[in-house]
Amino acid sequence: MRWAKPLDIELLLKVAAAHDALVTLEEGAIMGGAGSAVSEALQAAGVVKPLLQLGLRDEFIEHGDPARLLALQGLDAAGIEASITARFGVLRPTDKPAKVTLKSVA
Repeated sequence: MRWAKPLDIELLLKVAAAHDALVTLEEGAIMGGAGSAVSEALQAAGVVKPLLQLGLRDEFIEHGDPARLLALQGLDAAGIEASITARFGVLRPTDKPAKVTLKSVA
């Protein structure tokens, strides 16, 4: 997503049409976050597509080193890969994993 609000619905629908499933990832809460907005927009457009929302669970999170805290929430590279694999299965040998760069916007 180029920005969180307003949601670029035109771009979202193009991406959804070009993919079998979608994954949203955010350093904020899942509940009421950008992934929820994506889900609502897809539903409003009548698009039925598997959607995995990754972000902070609705629970108290310790304070400390950001990288360590993201890892504890499963939001580091290994945790993200594990969540995607658990939801959608193992990559086929011909699939090339996407290069993921995590970037904080603050």
